[in-house]
Amino acid sequence: MLKTIGVTFPQSSQWHKDQIDLMASIGTQIELKFPRANNVLINMTWFGQQFENHEYMKFYNYYKSYNVDNLFLLASEDPCFYNRDDTHALFAESGAKNLYLLGHFDGEHNFNFHNIVLTKYFHHYTEAQLLMQEPRYIFVNYNRKPRDHRTRLVHILDDQKLSELGVVTLGDDRSLNETVEDIGIENQWWDQEHGIPHDIHSLGRLDIWQNHFLTVVSETDYEDDLWTFITEKTWKPIIGLRPFVINGQTAVYKWLTDRGFCTFNKYWSHINLETCDVDDIHPNICNVIKFLQTQDLQQMYLDMLPDLRYNKLRFDELSKEQKIKIGHIFDY
Repeated sequence: MLKTIGVTFPQSSQWHKDQIDLMASIGTQIELKFPRANNVLINMTWFGQQFENHEYMKFYNYYKSYNVDNLFLLASEDPCFYNRDDTHALFAESGAKNLYLLGHFDGEHNFNFHNIVLTKYFHHYTEAQLLMQEPRYIFVNYNRKPRDHRTRLVHILDDQKLSELGVVTLGDDRSLNETVEDIGIENQWWDQEHGIPHDIHSLGRLDIWQNHFLTVVSETDYEDDLWTFITEKTWKPIIGLRPFVINGQTAVYKWLTDRGFCTFNKYWSHINLETCDVDDIHPNICNVIKFLQTQDLQQMYLDMLPDLRYNKLRFDELSKEQKIKIGHIFDY
């Protein structure tokens, strides 16, 4: 028996069918693997008591009425709003005998949904289109939603006069073509010439991409007590042959290296970004940019190019591996 709880992306979303197909595949495997058990599968997209979709209450009412044998939590395209402690508290609250964490939870059933869908939908570029032509901009830092850790970094870049060395954008929740004056960001933060759309499946303007050196990734989550969540924001520089630093969870670096990807701390090894405290992330990103001001970026890019090409190939390999894993999720 299988009870499925949770909402999916709306039909207007390009990923709606991918999410439905993923849920169906995992549901089928649960029923085959545990045919005599009372199983509950929760899609953790927008799941929690803070949401008005009543999915949490459906789960509450269910486990109050039935004994749950196996609880399956699936986190794929959006962040899980339960941190590690909250997740295990939910399991304990349910009274379920066994807990299976699927998707971007840590553990044996981990997979990254974004890596898979990007291989399907991302715009195809030739290598010639991706290679750096000249380092007109030391970095790019693209931001759409003004999450706290993003606006803080943008302010710091401005205060230290580093924003003029790169392309920095910051939108708001209403429109990418509006500035966020209500939170004190000056108009300079929304440069119409360098504006970016809400575009998950491309690198944006190629004239900017081809002429920047470093991508400062503004990931969705920032705190490391949350489950490690990697989105298209991290995958874009890997697809696009660029070194990167991450304004987000430091655990992302380890997630990547554990799966065979190269990170780039060895090029600025005197600055610790990969294991630093959360309060040091923004100062260290600024220190990397300052360090790059003193370097021959053309030569550094050539030195990095074997790793950049390797990362791009590894991205495609990982997608193939993960598709196989999802089709046999309980064999791992």
